[in-house]
Amino acid sequence: MGSSYNNYLFVFTFLSLTYISSANLVSDVCSMTKDPAYCFKFVKPLYKEGITIPIDFTNATLEASKNVLYLVYLEIIGREERASKSNNPILAGQYRESKPQYEYAVSAYRRSQAISDSPNHYEIMSFLAGQASKSIEEVESNFTPIGSMPADFKALHQNSLNVCNIVLVLTTHLYRIGATN
Repeated sequence: MGSSYNNYLFVFTFLSLTYISSANLVSDVCSMTKDPAYCFKFVKPLYKEGITIPIDFTNATLEASKNVLYLVYLEIIGREERASKSNNPILAGQYRESKPQYEYAVSAYRRSQAISDSPNHYEIMSFLAGQASKSIEEVESNFTPIGSMPADFKALHQNSLNVCNIVLVLTTHLYRIGATN
């Protein structure tokens, strides 16, 4: 009887570590982000009742975040073209300098998705999320003097910073708690 109980306890403990409640994961992660309200609003549509495997939630978050960054990247391309056509070479140059940073961040998220079945994937995902976040943060330095970023683009860029923060907090949290799936 003792042996069966110990086996049951081991299996229960293992499953508890492997399957983390998405509701708790969302709460835990969003409370650690820079903008918890934005996080809850962003991840709520990604949360599906019954998702218990963290990698499913992580991949959904990566996909949505990658899409946000890619849409802002496309907006940068359009803004660069419009600034060039309106003879504003400084603004066109600032947008041109921002494109590689967004390209890098999108690429980092694609690589994260590609390794989701690899050993130590949360450790690598956390590293890539940190690199993506750093890349997006550097965009602000392209707009000099400080404060020269157009207000409407600043709002888009803030969304990018927020989604990068969500992915970084999520992957780092899962790495730190030793999640495996």
